[in-house]
Amino acid sequence: MKLSVVVGTYNRLSLLKQCITSILEQTSTPTKIYVTDAGSDDGTIEYLNAIASSNPQVIPILVGEKLGQAKAYNDVFRLIDTPYVCWVSDDNVIVNHGLDTAVKILEEKRKIGMVALKVRDKQGPFVSAPYIGGVSVIGVLNVNQGVLRTSVLKQVGGFCEVFRDYGIDPDLTTKVLYSGHDIVYTKKIAIHHYRNWSSDPNSPEYAQMMERQKQYKALYAERYSKYAKGGWFWELKKYLWALFRKGIGFDQHYNSDQPIFWNLIPRDWHNIMTSRYISITDPMTTQGKSYHLIQHCPGYLRPRSFQVEPLS
Repeated sequence: MKLSVVVGTYNRLSLLKQCITSILEQTSTPTKIYVTDAGSDDGTIEYLNAIASSNPQVIPILVGEKLGQAKAYNDVFRLIDTPYVCWVSDDNVIVNHGLDTAVKILEEKRKIGMVALKVRDKQGPFVSAPYIGGVSVIGVLNVNQGVLRTSVLKQVGGFCEVFRDYGIDPDLTTKVLYSGHDIVYTKKIAIHHYRNWSSDPNSPEYAQMMERQKQYKALYAERYSKYAKGGWFWELKKYLWALFRKGIGFDQHYNSDQPIFWNLIPRDWHNIMTSRYISITDPMTTQGKSYHLIQHCPGYLRPRSFQVEPLS
């Protein structure tokens, strides 16, 4: 086995079935699928036991209580013995053989520690975006779902349990990058995301989700904002990008799927120009490759005070 995929679930049987089926059908890499369940009572446990009895790739972890995503995933990460590991949500569907692509990238490029699986929302308030993933206050392009070297995941301590559910992925992205490993995005969409959010910004559910986002962003800023100083070239990139957007009325076309330069869509260019760690030469250096948006943090930019606790 080369790859372990960890899926967290709770009372979303129909989505979970889609997720597991897509992993099995879209992945030729020898793979284990760990499913950690927080105490579902909708038939999920019966389904997992049934599929595991006929398919040893599927390994149920029946926790029986809500631990929070960070701890639930970390508890499974400690069991992983494959070279590569991936985390996905039960509302994700693998497409374009995304996991195979990510493993191949990691096998070919030792400097890369994590591959972001490019995610496109298929429902919810962000369906207009060609793919999701924002740049943080310190210039790190977030990995919403990714495949890592298991050694890297354990080196950086897995998910930070202080975040519990929201913000675990931007924190992990930052830890991987600041620990000296490059991060890349797949060029093709690798995951379809069936986000269970209300599309109505006036609904109580939408307001609750946005409040959770606000809280994690505040915690992330508290932890990492001190590392954003001194990036003069980053500030210049952002300034030039803002001028360019204003000059052509770019905001109208931000989510367009139509390429503008170097066969890149506007969202790609936005990420290149607003991220601190992506070179403006990225379109040229990644031409003909299955990945792009390479984030690299050279030694002189890595915070000397930055430390992580390994995942034991």
